[in-house]
Amino acid sequence: MPVRTKLNCVSEKVKKYLLNFLKFVVTAAAIAYVLHEISFKEVLNVFSHANWWLLLVAFLFLNGSFVISGFRQNLSFRSTGAHLTPLLNLKLFWLGLFYNLFLPSGIGGDGIKVYLVNKYRQNGVKKNVGAMLVNRIAGLVAIGMITIVLYYISGDEFKIGWIGWLGIPFLYLLYYYVLLFFLKSFAPIHAGLFGWSMILQLMQLLSALFILNAFHQLDNISEYLFLFFFSAIATAVPITIGGFGARETVFLWGAQFLHLDYELSIALSFMFYLMSAFSSLGGIYWVFFPPFRREKDKLGNGAKVS
Repeated sequence: MPVRTKLNCVSEKVKKYLLNFLKFVVTAAAIAYVLHEISFKEVLNVFSHANWWLLLVAFLFLNGSFVISGFRQNLSFRSTGAHLTPLLNLKLFWLGLFYNLFLPSGIGGDGIKVYLVNKYRQNGVKKNVGAMLVNRIAGLVAIGMITIVLYYISGDEFKIGWIGWLGIPFLYLLYYYVLLFFLKSFAPIHAGLFGWSMILQLMQLLSALFILNAFHQLDNISEYLFLFFFSAIATAVPITIGGFGARETVFLWGAQFLHLDYELSIALSFMFYLMSAFSSLGGIYWVFFPPFRREKDKLGNGAKVS
């Protein structure tokens, strides 16, 4: 191997390690800041008095949203020519959940999915990267729309007038034209991607709503849900491990601004993260038994199986 190539490989590894180290630092700093600003004892008190049956319902809605997200993923993969059975697609999706949440590597969950689908379907890395990207864009559009609605049904103190409603059609038009001009092959399925995204986000809204009810919180529901979705936008920026720390920091700042209970806000955020982490643990099975393990390498004539 040429010296220049070796140096480039070393440089890439150093960058990857530095990026992971920075994520750890930012995550630790964010959590330390949040814990300094709240009473963790009060957060534990909220947990200890929770209705665990309602938390179970919240957990089921959360996992239902993951299944819907898997359907959306399959729609985008089919658009690239990668035909996966529903079961195979869900296995791949849960594997990605595990990587995204527990292994903050340079690869990540989306990266491993792109690699595996291209290896066994050979439909092109760029197409698969595009499939992952449009899923995230459609998801952010749905989150943005729901956040606008929750903003308007919350208290009157922070209204910005009717002009804010224009954000809903603007977001959709922006989403459509981004696909049309930059991800053209996915433009024909823009409505389907958005539809799945909206359903999964509404299921996560119900999950958060049941968590709040489990914590016996009956007031200011729309404000807490507004914070829940606004903080989800922060987790889209990959500066912490699995979004942990970023969501809690936004929750804390938002609770201060909206005069909400700090400890209850952080309890909602922590519980949602813990549920997501527990669900994502199921993906560890597919780390040891890869979703495509029954398929032959594309050097042979592999059959498409689940």
